[in-house]
Amino acid sequence: MHRAIILAGGNIGDVAMRFVEAERLLAERGVAITARSQNYESRAWGFESEMLFVNCVWEVATELEAEAFLDVLQKVEALLGRNRVLEAEEKAQRGARYCSRTLDLDILFYDEEHISTERLEVPHPLIMEREFVITPLCELLQCDKAQLARKIEKIYG
Repeated sequence: MHRAIILAGGNIGDVAMRFVEAERLLAERGVAITARSQNYESRAWGFESEMLFVNCVWEVATELEAEAFLDVLQKVEALLGRNRVLEAEEKAQRGARYCSRTLDLDILFYDEEHISTERLEVPHPLIMEREFVITPLCELLQCDKAQLARKIEKIYG
């Protein structure tokens, strides 16, 4: 059984309800949520938006290998309204790297593996640059920001 930590986020529609539905859909696909942070609101990062984001972090257990797990996460995103083609068009029109979204599920950690493929970078490379990740992650791991940085350094070097 693999242990992963994922960041859930979104800023379109009822994101908190979408999290509940995502948890159900993941459970149907053999991914068990074993721990969860509370939901946190934050401003958009990397682009301008009037809508606040809602983020939380889940610890999960899965038998899926990392890329198969990523496939499941992206399927759940799509089932709950994420359209990556429309997002790409919006980003191109605005000249932005990011945009508003219904649901985003990012793998932060997968066991203690370091993964670098065309599709997946674990640990997520921007963890320590994003307060909307650090805050719920520190809650889940019961640590402060400095302790989190040391944990990441110890595990991943």
